[in-house]
Amino acid sequence: MVFQYNMHSSRPIKPGSKWKWVLLFVGFPLLELWLILKLGAVMGWGATLWLILMTGVIGGTLAHRQGFATIQKIQMDMGQGRMPAGALLDGLLILVAGLVLITPGMITDMIGFCLLIPSLRRLLTHRATKWLSLRFKMPQPTARPQTELNDDDVIDV
Repeated sequence: MVFQYNMHSSRPIKPGSKWKWVLLFVGFPLLELWLILKLGAVMGWGATLWLILMTGVIGGTLAHRQGFATIQKIQMDMGQGRMPAGALLDGLLILVAGLVLITPGMITDMIGFCLLIPSLRRLLTHRATKWLSLRFKMPQPTARPQTELNDDDVIDV
């Protein structure tokens, strides 16, 4: 997709999806930096750096443990012939939690630690499942009657 910009256009700029990305990738890090600078002024720089490092280490460790538990649940579900949809969404949220926890910042750390709370993850997984099922309508499987096999239907190789 090619974006064109005309400086002489009199059309007003409408807020759209690209402004959301600008806010996410420019505004959010600036907010995080401002918060770290304020925290450093209040707590001192040594304590602020220690807090940032420790939240990353503790959060990474928690995400690692919960991730392995989720992988084991996925393997158990698949071994029993069940589709591990809930566990896969759970694993995705744990991955996101780990990523935002290793990112320096107080807001991202709060988001990451919240995503590591199992009851909150279940709520988010439930809402995401409902949203996905409404967004992508899947046809319901029709039940086929079981037919009896006779010896003419079986081919031995």
